[in-house]
Amino acid sequence: MEAVRKDQTANSGPKAPPAGDAPAAKLTIEKFADGNISCLKFSGTIDESFEGKKIARGITAETLVLDLGGVKKISSFGIREWVDFATTAAKQAKTMVLIECAPKVVDQLNMVGNFAGGGRVFSFYTPFRCDYCDSEHRVLLEVSKDFETIKSMKLGERPCPSCKESMYFDEDGSTYFSYILSQGPFELEPDLIQFLAAKLDYRVGTIDQKVHVDKIIEGRLTYLRLSGDLNNTFPREKLAEGVEGAVILDVEGVTRVEPAGAAEWRGFVSAVTPLVEQTYLVGVQPAFLEKLCGKDDLGPKGVVVDFVLPYACQSCGTTSAQHIDVAAHYDVLKFATAPELRCPSCKAAMQCMASEAAMTVLPGLPKPNLTKDLERQIGMLKARKIERKATTAMAPLPKAQASRSAAMPILIALLIVVAGATGVVFYMKSTAKTEPGPYGAGPIADKSAATKPDWIKAGTAPGAAYCNEDGGALACVGVSMLSPSQEDAEDEASDAAVESIAFELGKRITDKAWLAAVPPMFASARDAKLAALNRDAQSSQARRDVRDGRRAVAQALRAATQTTSSRYWEAFDGRDGRRFIAFVQVKLAGADVTRLAEAYTKQHKALGATTVAFFPELAWKYGKLSRGAIITALEPGTIQELGAAEHYVVLAVDGRETRDAETFAKIVSEERELLVERGGALRLLVQTDGGDPREFSKQFPGKPVEVIVDPKDKRHGKGTQTGGNGSINTWDRFGGSRGSGRDDPTQ
Repeated sequence: MEAVRKDQTANSGPKAPPAGDAPAAKLTIEKFADGNISCLKFSGTIDESFEGKKIARGITAETLVLDLGGVKKISSFGIREWVDFATTAAKQAKTMVLIECAPKVVDQLNMVGNFAGGGRVFSFYTPFRCDYCDSEHRVLLEVSKDFETIKSMKLGERPCPSCKESMYFDEDGSTYFSYILSQGPFELEPDLIQFLAAKLDYRVGTIDQKVHVDKIIEGRLTYLRLSGDLNNTFPREKLAEGVEGAVILDVEGVTRVEPAGAAEWRGFVSAVTPLVEQTYLVGVQPAFLEKLCGKDDLGPKGVVVDFVLPYACQSCGTTSAQHIDVAAHYDVLKFATAPELRCPSCKAAMQCMASEAAMTVLPGLPKPNLTKDLERQIGMLKARKIERKATTAMAPLPKAQASRSAAMPILIALLIVVAGATGVVFYMKSTAKTEPGPYGAGPIADKSAATKPDWIKAGTAPGAAYCNEDGGALACVGVSMLSPSQEDAEDEASDAAVESIAFELGKRITDKAWLAAVPPMFASARDAKLAALNRDAQSSQARRDVRDGRRAVAQALRAATQTTSSRYWEAFDGRDGRRFIAFVQVKLAGADVTRLAEAYTKQHKALGATTVAFFPELAWKYGKLSRGAIITALEPGTIQELGAAEHYVVLAVDGRETRDAETFAKIVSEERELLVERGGALRLLVQTDGGDPREFSKQFPGKPVEVIVDPKDKRHGKGTQTGGNGSINTWDRFGGSRGSGRDDPTQ
């Protein structure tokens, strides 16, 4: 999960690194928070520009996690700033834990006093080398799980991830493990383990990952609290046995769903459905939402009461898990849109960072119908502490020892001497020149074809996209950024190419009314995101924004046409392991270019509104939308009276989805005619310039009621009335309505 970054130093240019060693990335700090636990994730270079004390003073959490796996370099002045940061942070937080310490960090822990600032190292990377393919890799160790191995000061050979041959530990164990051995092992608290799993997808190897189930029976209410990994050990038959009444499934503690576990869960749902009145899922985490909350997964009696989505605040840099109440936000969720929420820290508007897979589930969630009493019971059960027999004691983080043995100064002096000698060797190894490859990611290790296709321009930088016209057809090429897998790289390159098709399509439209209305709606959003990536190609936030924007546009265009594509990829082996870059060329036939240009500019008018179809490039601004009707002009009429405005995107009319302008004109005209006849409210769901979709409505009275009085019956007030729907009823001043116009047989 990526979060909003805080940049500490400047960096130049979007271009691919030149030949030679790739420049060290500037320092980025990503902040994650949940309750009393916060995490700062560091990536890049720590130097004199690191404002350590300033950042540390803003820490308010009881437990602070420092993720140091991305630290590439620490300068001399950077060490001074870091020690100030760690010392101040230790005063702000009760507990400080260091995880995934990079080798550069381990070197400083061994040589610099108080580098951890009173915190304790829970996991760290060890450098390994493979002489067969001349590559270097890192292996993660945990001080609790691997302490016996660490004490031996020797690590066995392991298979190389690149060539599968044996690689070896490339350090002197007595020196590299000196700080870890003096610190000793410790265990993490359960709430911290759950935080690491949910926020950083970090597995703690000392925990039994089998799902644990707690059960409470309250009258006809059965409450099941699940925690751990949902895998093939899930006891579906034992859990389903004897279940009846209403069942509350609290799955907040389930952060991982494996394929085998998903199958077991579906079997459990099928088994209990005939036995229970209703099943309510509460505290659904993103992984569970993506994989097990579809219509078929929930079954006919299953509903999701609330679920969790990740949000990020661009103002203060905090990411947080927000619980979304399905009933309260149902009208927004059914359009695959996340509710607009405010940051709990600074109250600024937050951005939902959920995956596309999670968002596509939202429209299919049924609306829960909970009584106040049931809501109260669920809240009480979730808050109840369930006592268990302890199986393994969780040792608290001990305080630093107040005194050392008399031999400790001598030992430290010896370690410094050894570390200094090792540092010289390590420096000589690290400065040895290795082939940087074309993108600074190492030499080419593999590629999909012997020669690079001629449709790829020479010197094309990662993340680029460009188009060529071929006899009226469009041929666009997208290039991925460096990616950890071939599949991710190809998907990213394909989205970039298809987005370029959409942009070039817009440039070929000449309709003046369309040009005046539609491009201004998306141009600034597109330009800003691409400019941010252009300024800093290493920014995780900039990469995410461009990747998500291109993907949203590509999905919208793919829904409207078919394209053909060609692919090529290259793999590189560098210090960070294997990385991939993919190139994808997408072609759109000339006939399709003409057809789409006409379809997107064709106007449809209804009730004073002129509309055109949703244009894919608008997905840069409205990432969750792929269809709708854009209001390009408004004249006095019903749509204007509703409160809608130009540039709004109409999503639905009275709950009926408007796929495009033609559909909107047809539906709104039909609904208006019915309401004039019968009366009622005309409702429009629209996407405004910002925020969540809004609903506008207007009440129509229907045709007036016509009353016909029989002169003979004036004395008794009898007669007939014709309603707005054409029905006829007899009425009596004393006896009221008596049916559909037939004579009363009793008279």
